[in-house]
Amino acid sequence: MTKSQYGDRDTVGTIYRNAQLNGEKHVEVGDMCREVMSSLVEDLNDTIRSNPHQDRPFFITIHESKDLQMRSCLRRRMLTTVYRPWPEDDTTVFWTDPKACQTLFCWCLPHWSEMDNILANENLYDHDYVTGIKAWKNYELHFFGFCKDPMGNWIPNPAFKDKKLEVKKPSLILL
Repeated sequence: MTKSQYGDRDTVGTIYRNAQLNGEKHVEVGDMCREVMSSLVEDLNDTIRSNPHQDRPFFITIHESKDLQMRSCLRRRMLTTVYRPWPEDDTTVFWTDPKACQTLFCWCLPHWSEMDNILANENLYDHDYVTGIKAWKNYELHFFGFCKDPMGNWIPNPAFKDKKLEVKKPSLILL
């Protein structure tokens, strides 16, 4: 057993190994979307409640990936910054103001290896999602809340407003 250097707990590797050795051998996993989304909302709310920047508005960058060594593990990192993060693939970004209890959606980008497939089948995906991918691939950072300074460098646009969180009706796709 290996203990974490950052607290009085086992390392992730130890926890994972014990779960593999002592857990169910054949677990059938169905659609995990509901569980992954509900845990994402919990993690997002926990990050907002943690108030890491003492009531200052901040950005939350969510990076989810499969672990190469732990194949049945989904790794989720919640990174907070006061300044607008640079748009990177495989991230979802929110802006939140703890004082005003307001959270806005900034962008969601898939892994770069998925982008061409999405663009080849863009009629199957949300229009805003496809527009964001095209903007990222064409280095059009205005879409992500950046503008150019007098020297031609990309800087965060202070006048940019992110999107309000809203539930959209799913569009019907007829084949």
